[in-house]
Amino acid sequence: MGYLFPSSHVSRRWLTLAHLTPCRPHGCSPPSRAHPPSLGAPLAGRIRSQGHWIFWIRVLSGDWHPPAGMAMAAAGDLRRVVDMLRSERMEEQFRLLRATTLLVYLRSAVSLIQTDVAASKGASLRLIFCARSLVGPLRELLEQVLQLHAEVGAEKWRQVPAVLYRYLDIRSDIIRDVRQFLHRFRSLKSYAQVEHPRRLSRYGYADDGDIASYTTTSGARARRKEALREPLVGRSELLDEMVSVLLADRSGYRGLFLMPVVGGPGVGKTRLAKAAMMDDRLKHRFRVRLGVSVTRDFCRERLLLLMMSPEKRADVVFHSPEAMEQHLRRNLGRGDYLILLDDVWSDDEGKWQEIGEVMNALPSGGTIILTTRTPDIAPKLATFTGTTNVSKPFYLQPLGREFSSSFVARWMATCHCDWPAELVREAGTKIADKCGGIPLLLDCARMIFSQPLDTGFWPGLLDNADKKKIHRPDMLWPELPAYIDYLPTDEFWHRLLDHSPELPHGNVVLECAAASYQHLPADLQSCFLYCSVFPSDYDFDVEELADLLTAQGYIPPIVAESLRKGFLHQLLEQCFYPLQEYEYGDKPTYRMHKVLHIFAQNMDRRISSIVRVTTKAKAQSTIQRASLIVHPLTTLFPKSLRACKGLGALILLEGEQMRPSEQSQCEITEIPQMFFQSFRRIHTLSFRAIKIRMLPTKFSDPDRVKYLNLSHAAIENIPGSISRLQSLQTLILSYCDKLQKLHPNTTKLTQLQKLDLEGCCNLVELPQDMGKMRSLEYLNVAECSSLAQLPRGMGQLKSLQMLLGYVVTDGSSILELQSLGNLHKLSLWSLEKASDLVNVRIARLEYKTNLESLSLHWNMDDSNDAALDSVVLETLQPHQRLKALEIVGYDGKNLPSWITTTEPYLESLVEIKLINLRSCERVLPPLGLLPCLKIAEISGAETVVSVSTNFYGHKGTFRSLEKLTFSYMHNLEVWEQAQWSGMFPRLAELAIIQCPKLRALHMELPSLEKLILWMNNKMLYDLKGALRGVAKTLEHISISFSEGLLASSECEGLQDLGRVTKLEICGCNELACLPQGLQHLLSIRSLTIDNCRELEASPDWLDNLPSLQIVQLSGCPLLHHIPGGLQQRPGIIIYVEDCPSLPKQRLPCSPTQPSGYVSFCGSSQQGSRNKPY
Repeated sequence: MGYLFPSSHVSRRWLTLAHLTPCRPHGCSPPSRAHPPSLGAPLAGRIRSQGHWIFWIRVLSGDWHPPAGMAMAAAGDLRRVVDMLRSERMEEQFRLLRATTLLVYLRSAVSLIQTDVAASKGASLRLIFCARSLVGPLRELLEQVLQLHAEVGAEKWRQVPAVLYRYLDIRSDIIRDVRQFLHRFRSLKSYAQVEHPRRLSRYGYADDGDIASYTTTSGARARRKEALREPLVGRSELLDEMVSVLLADRSGYRGLFLMPVVGGPGVGKTRLAKAAMMDDRLKHRFRVRLGVSVTRDFCRERLLLLMMSPEKRADVVFHSPEAMEQHLRRNLGRGDYLILLDDVWSDDEGKWQEIGEVMNALPSGGTIILTTRTPDIAPKLATFTGTTNVSKPFYLQPLGREFSSSFVARWMATCHCDWPAELVREAGTKIADKCGGIPLLLDCARMIFSQPLDTGFWPGLLDNADKKKIHRPDMLWPELPAYIDYLPTDEFWHRLLDHSPELPHGNVVLECAAASYQHLPADLQSCFLYCSVFPSDYDFDVEELADLLTAQGYIPPIVAESLRKGFLHQLLEQCFYPLQEYEYGDKPTYRMHKVLHIFAQNMDRRISSIVRVTTKAKAQSTIQRASLIVHPLTTLFPKSLRACKGLGALILLEGEQMRPSEQSQCEITEIPQMFFQSFRRIHTLSFRAIKIRMLPTKFSDPDRVKYLNLSHAAIENIPGSISRLQSLQTLILSYCDKLQKLHPNTTKLTQLQKLDLEGCCNLVELPQDMGKMRSLEYLNVAECSSLAQLPRGMGQLKSLQMLLGYVVTDGSSILELQSLGNLHKLSLWSLEKASDLVNVRIARLEYKTNLESLSLHWNMDDSNDAALDSVVLETLQPHQRLKALEIVGYDGKNLPSWITTTEPYLESLVEIKLINLRSCERVLPPLGLLPCLKIAEISGAETVVSVSTNFYGHKGTFRSLEKLTFSYMHNLEVWEQAQWSGMFPRLAELAIIQCPKLRALHMELPSLEKLILWMNNKMLYDLKGALRGVAKTLEHISISFSEGLLASSECEGLQDLGRVTKLEICGCNELACLPQGLQHLLSIRSLTIDNCRELEASPDWLDNLPSLQIVQLSGCPLLHHIPGGLQQRPGIIIYVEDCPSLPKQRLPCSPTQPSGYVSFCGSSQQGSRNKPY
């Protein structure tokens, strides 16, 4: 195969000119007289004469001023290169080169230089000259890249195997040359930042070098300090907690103390860490406070140098690392120093060794704050440095919508338009909502919209938005908030980043995200980009995502179902944050970091697309996977999909209008035959919540289909033609409540790995020969209430790892479990029918060493044999490595010995749920002895009167417990204090649900942060001293669905809670006004009232709460009054949603002295507009 690109010798000719580009922040050194050829032969030939030589010296020294048109010409050349870099063809070529990240970096660097050259007025002489010397060769290189498509057809190009293509000389030559251009443009960027900091700071590109010195000039240092003095929106409580930890006495500990701050890109880690460092409360605690931006390419010498003051660096820059360490130890002296290591992340063990050596060289007793995107960084660093003194990580989530008003107020202060203040505020609020609470995006939007934009900016950005086309430009401004609101978030950012290329702030967003993308291994990069097919803020079910990626081929099929989450571990750790944290209870749910989602969609937009079903819905013909967002009235698929001949995955998603009801379906009743004829490469179909009655099987190429999801559909039966789908790996039919049976041909799906039938309440039987499905790893028939039994031969499914809802009919059916040795998760139902104890014993659960989760269900019936139930449960003893246990409806009087033993048997147990054990005489086993237990729930234990020693066990402390729930314990009266110390050291959340007699919580819970009181728990919040055990630490209390909470309630129990900062009241429909007793909670910062249908007014005494900063009111249809004094309070945020009786009122807001801000969202005052689905 011949080369398709000029040889490296030719391409290097371009880069000889780059010697003129400054490689250091201080600019470039003039060329040596003795060796002029070092500039490269082409250039040397042009400066042979002495006059030319003197000319170049004047240029490089800055003495010569070019004609005014030179800057314009340079800007024009750069503009053309930027356009080339932004073209779709260029994106496709770099995708084929597997260098999309490199394209993002190069585009960002060139855009910045183009912006600076365009803004200059004869001052950036070296910058202009060097840029022009690079732009021609770069354009030539890019033109050659674009011609690759013409020389090799697209289809042939794609057929080159990725493993071989990666090593072809053509790719290495191109990548090398592009990297060198990137290096030169980045050098220009560093030079520009030093020479013209004011102009670049205008565009948000102030020098982001080390923060140890907070820049080298006093003026710049003052500006940074001034920026740090701005209110830290939404993080004040977190800042107070960090300062409190930093001020704690650690005089008895000699090593380093580590404080990790963890969060995704752009979420505000650095801003929070700097605010903590600069906090006046730490002034006397730490004599030295300094910070270092670590970055991914750090080295030992660089870290040591940045930890020194600027005036000392020149003295030690050429010293050995050991000498630099000695110098640093002398400067730091005692342990009263605080160091910020900003942006620490690397998977290179050698790098960890270097940073470990630096930290080991620091004097003992010091404190290190480190910010990172990955949670496992702090444990790695602690291991390398040998320190054990590590605080709990401070996790940063996106800011809530209620904080948007603070950012909007700042935008108004810098707005360069003559719009009415009300319009600016409302449009700004809509834009802030699109930012999803990410400070980087909010700052990016502020910087862009604070520019003096031309009159065509907004029409060009918003035109052709779904369901909103601008027919009359003169009516744009009054309707601007509506246009912004109708534009979906992902489409908004896509248009914004494409529509304003002359403003480089979008590149900041993309380059920030590109670092995370580049940090992933190649196989996970493909998985990362796949996620762009889902809309912004989509809640990812990890199991579903893993199945889709397997169908796509991104997860090897040899990876077992139970191991797929582990395969995605690094992706989930670095690119997502958990919504449902614990993996052994409910299904783990994650959300992608918003900045990374924007980046993924920008990178993969020619391959992945989100199509919203409207009359004008369009899909690009190039896409290979798409999500289709429907609403309840959707009847047809968009016709534009037919042009997508290469479509391989189509995923139907419910819009917001369908989400409140899990049973809602759209009106699609059939999949037209033309659909199957058009999509010849389809391998993934996910059609949830549609009304089709027949399973689709008429595919043009049925052997390609690997994933089929028709959950919540109206399917009545499975046809015999199902056997045509011989490559099908995943079949999901959950909650198809009309489905009665599967066709016997279903068992011919020899490659099927997952069959999910959960919630098919009318399913009466499964095929008799299911034992033939030897590849089956996952079978779920839970909540199939009409399924009386499972077919014989289930024991032949030796590959089964997840078996959920296994119906026990007699002793022989449970005997089939004996041969299933690979089970990881098992749930057994109808255990009251297990009559043959010999067969139950032969099931031998205690020998299933892979079993991690076990759920045991009895149907509650008065005819149950309690004695037999006790023996059955005793016999179903699992292996001691079990991590999750659930027991539901057990009617025996005693729990089994393997739970109640004082020598803990289940030493690995992480989660336990004991539900509806109504007959147990001693229902509370000694769970305090379990060393790994994090979650415990006790529900329906009607015989329990007190929580006492039997729950703790002898000297048990619940050392790992984080979340505890007591519910429906109608006779529970008191929770007693233990007789020994150290109890519940990590318990952060306690929920008490419908325990009407519970009058006292005396147990001291030293780490409790949140208390949830649901339904009737009146005695706890009404009786004085009832909550004294949690008064010292409790910060957040939530009261929901309490009929006893009235306007006259004194809430004396709550008045002991002197540290509570957040109060939530939800679903209290007897409440006409807030209880009088709440006015004594002077520490409250945030008050939330939700879905209180009878609430009419908020009391005037709210204005007397000195710490109150945020009030959120939602779902209160009768609410008509907010105190005027509260609205006028400086800095107060009042967020209103769905309160139609409350008059719409917005108050003026001055950036220097902000008054109250009332933000309305989704209420009737905004008209009948609905958010886009």
